[in-house]
Amino acid sequence: MDHARVTLRVTQGSLMGSQFIFEGPSWCVIGRGEDCTIRLPSDQEHAGVSRHHCLLEITPPEVRLRDLGSLNGTLLNGHKVGQRPASVSPEEAERESARTLELRDGDEVRVGYTVFRVAVTGSVSVEEVSFPMRARGR
Repeated sequence: MDHARVTLRVTQGSLMGSQFIFEGPSWCVIGRGEDCTIRLPSDQEHAGVSRHHCLLEITPPEVRLRDLGSLNGTLLNGHKVGQRPASVSPEEAERESARTLELRDGDEVRVGYTVFRVAVTGSVSVEEVSFPMRARGR
């Protein structure tokens, strides 16, 4: 039985050649902040990247993308998603930005000059999916 896995491969930018593998549920924050799952350098090349730029909600084989109120937005396959007005703080924009986008195998996510290619492999069989018990009424 194959287990689902999500791999993010860096195809452009200073981290080119790096890959990040997720085999279980995870929240992956990409940005310049020290607490990010994938931390981009705090240098001139990454000056347009927010401390907490975007979030990937990963539950293999599913992946969802949400911009976290970044000033420059996040690109998905060349199309800008997110981006807050300069007059709105990152915290306000993050609270208001609940829009998530489903990602598929082969999609590209661009954060500043860094490009991540999404690879989804394997699948979850029906036997592996657990359904929560439903409460029974009296």
